[in-house]
Amino acid sequence: MSSTEDLNEELLSLYRRTGEATNYWPNYFLRSVRAEGGLAFAKKLLAPGQVSSGFDSLIEVRRADLSVESIALEPRFSHLFTEEELQVARDRLAPLPAEAFPEKTNIATQAEDVDENTQFKEGSVRRITINAYERDPKAREACIRHHGTTCNVCKMDFEERYGSIGRDFIHVHHKRPLSNLRENYKVDPKKDLVPVCPNCHAMLHRRSPPYDVEQLRAILKHA
Repeated sequence: MSSTEDLNEELLSLYRRTGEATNYWPNYFLRSVRAEGGLAFAKKLLAPGQVSSGFDSLIEVRRADLSVESIALEPRFSHLFTEEELQVARDRLAPLPAEAFPEKTNIATQAEDVDENTQFKEGSVRRITINAYERDPKAREACIRHHGTTCNVCKMDFEERYGSIGRDFIHVHHKRPLSNLRENYKVDPKKDLVPVCPNCHAMLHRRSPPYDVEQLRAILKHA
């Protein structure tokens, strides 16, 4: 289970994640967490009638998952709150439409009763049309020069694990999905890109919009 310090770190990182995801920067929230501590301020917001001023903004941009209410209800943090506080969080989130939350994409194979002797045909060719979003290889190179080639989530270093064949191998993750960027948006390799291993990259994209790096790191820590 996560500690008070873990919650404080989560809420401090929430300021940046919220700003990057929504362009709404909750400065009052950041100052309050720093001054009062994450748990104390979260408990204040979960008192009846004390909903955060940014709550509606998060709903409008389909990121209710970034709300204090949603974080308090996460299994890793819920033990830090009273049942009354958790019920306030449930009551605020329950009436929200599904559109207020990130769309969860289940890419796991659904269990079905399949005869183990059944044969399947694969390899047929079909034509599909997709939107292709241009990636600048120079941005990737600049990201790696700044951040290195160690996974920013699980700290995997491929050269340490696999020797010379793993040297310089890493994926680069766009914190803000390319499909959400304006056509002429200038990517900042230091702020917008982060190196991650293929496994963590896949986990970040288990939903749309993707998980934040900090969220996945915390999930891995307490798995």
